[in-house]
Amino acid sequence: MKRLLLLLLAATVLVGGGCASKKYAKKGMKFEQAGLWEQAADAYIRSLTAKRDNIDAIVGLKRAGQRVLDERSLKVIKAYENDDLKQAVYTYLDAESFKNQAALLGVELSISNMATDYFNDAKPKYVEKIYSEAQALLDAEKFKDAELLLTEVKRLQPDYGNTQDMLKVSKCEPLYRQAKQFMDAAQYRKAYANLDKIVKEFTNYKDSYDLRYEALQKATVTIRVTDFKPTTYNAESIAKSVQAEVVSKLNALNNPFVKVIDVQSTDKIIEEQQRSVTTGSDLEIGKLLAAKALLSGEVSVIEVTQGKLNKTEKRGYIREESKTKDPKTGEEKVNVTYRKVIYWVYNQKNSLSVALKFQLASTETGAVMVSDFIRSNQADEVNYATFDGPSSKLVPGYWEKINADSPKDVINDNQLDVRNLQELLKAKRDIASMNTLMSNAIEDIAKRTAQKINQYNPEE
Repeated sequence: MKRLLLLLLAATVLVGGGCASKKYAKKGMKFEQAGLWEQAADAYIRSLTAKRDNIDAIVGLKRAGQRVLDERSLKVIKAYENDDLKQAVYTYLDAESFKNQAALLGVELSISNMATDYFNDAKPKYVEKIYSEAQALLDAEKFKDAELLLTEVKRLQPDYGNTQDMLKVSKCEPLYRQAKQFMDAAQYRKAYANLDKIVKEFTNYKDSYDLRYEALQKATVTIRVTDFKPTTYNAESIAKSVQAEVVSKLNALNNPFVKVIDVQSTDKIIEEQQRSVTTGSDLEIGKLLAAKALLSGEVSVIEVTQGKLNKTEKRGYIREESKTKDPKTGEEKVNVTYRKVIYWVYNQKNSLSVALKFQLASTETGAVMVSDFIRSNQADEVNYATFDGPSSKLVPGYWEKINADSPKDVINDNQLDVRNLQELLKAKRDIASMNTLMSNAIEDIAKRTAQKINQYNPEE
């Protein structure tokens, strides 16, 4: 069966491709009749792309494609004779690209020998011309204009002269100079961004690698986290959990300018700072981790409500149907009867609220860098029904006595009420525990705190 389906799918693809191929081949012929050789060739290419063995398209592309190449060859010749080297070069490259495209589809075309000879003469002259212009632009410190020409040289002849070195200068020098200006203006994050671009693309340029490290060192806010304090009697263990999660979220930030250190590592950091003068670059991290900011927080558990599972008796009916035939007409009739039953409705709600008041302050000036009061409210509830019987036939309502009818009896056998009851019967029955809600609150608070600190930029 599976093999049959694959064969049918393959046949469908082939038929679809064949139809498209015929359609484009017909378009190509119409374009040819109108003398539109470029459009005709494009249509034949589309036809062969859909179906490689379309004879009409092959012949058509051979005919129209050669006309296209003849016209482009003529343009190359005219451009060369008019001393328009750029036009000659790029027109030939376009022709060559078209020729290669046709070859991939099994159609061999040719470019005139004269156009090829002219191209081979024009290309080195044109490359030399724009290379010299790029040198002059570099000398005039017009780096962007020089970069454009050098990129063109590299595209036409990658190993020409000192193109790679000159291209490096044209790209790096503007970034490097701007980075130096940012450093002088104490805009270290902007300086780092420029220098990081240089290092990632070229590994190094002048002292950009060392300067990038310096910019990072000066831009980074290294944070020492103090013990978060509980402000309510039931928040002591929660405060420790909030603190740990905040540290975890801060460490997970994709931000090179935010680093967290802890109290226990302070002595080790000092030792590393002392040794970093004579040891390798790895220990330079010791300098970077000198705390520049102090993060403190106060945690309060504002509300904790663990609800009880309430069980309520409900009275309803089982809807039963029976079919009978009218002895006179033979028509089938549906008889509906209702049987009184009991079902149960349960509901429960758990909720809690936790808050963190935090402050990130500079260790150098005491100024508050970031502060906020973050509160997380978490809750979950269940509301469902159970019935020990055929639940699909259960109908809501009310009755006074199970064995006797009463004027107060009500049967709510309508679409809305029945649907609402069926949803209760299918509703979830597991409620999130208080531990789960607390974990959610702690993660929510920590995430929002880390985002707040992540958004802090002293340069803005």
